[in-house]
Amino acid sequence: MDIKEAISQRRSIRNFKSDKLKEEDVELILEAARLAPSGTNVQPWRFIVVESDKMREELKGCTLDFVGGAPVTIVCCVDNNSLEKVPDRLQELSKAGAFKGTALEKVSSSGYKGRKMSEEDAKRYLHLNLSIAIENMTLQATELGIGSCWVMMFNQQKLSELLNLDDNIEAVALLPIGYAADNPAPRPRLSLDEIVIDRV
Repeated sequence: MDIKEAISQRRSIRNFKSDKLKEEDVELILEAARLAPSGTNVQPWRFIVVESDKMREELKGCTLDFVGGAPVTIVCCVDNNSLEKVPDRLQELSKAGAFKGTALEKVSSSGYKGRKMSEEDAKRYLHLNLSIAIENMTLQATELGIGSCWVMMFNQQKLSELLNLDDNIEAVALLPIGYAADNPAPRPRLSLDEIVIDRV
């Protein structure tokens, strides 16, 4: 399956078979997230893999029932302390040659002046970067014949308590994954004419 096929075949699956997933497939899906791009290579994503029967059942008390019905749910989080590591990430990028031939090549990590962000902007920035990693996982799952559904309807406090999350770790989305119990039709999408505002 090529990337175009994975994009066109991906569906939000809310009805899963009870079949267990192969450990190597779960690892491939997590690896797809690890390899995602992020601004200044900050990599703010952190994941908790919920797969035991006990935790899957308890998860139902925090979110929609079908999430706990999936054989695996990946709790997708951001580390709100990630931005403190930007100088380290920039140094790594520089050593890897990422800035070669650009104005950034001459900027030291200590002298780097990124966009000034409010606390709210920083939160949005981290969430945006996590979103890229989540989409990588959904496409990798699709290529493996595994369904997924991006879920943001959950009780933040209950989930944090259930998983004993540190204060700096914020759960942003749940990604239940498993073999689809049905084969949903393509969902309606706006046409290109409706979403491309202009070409200048």
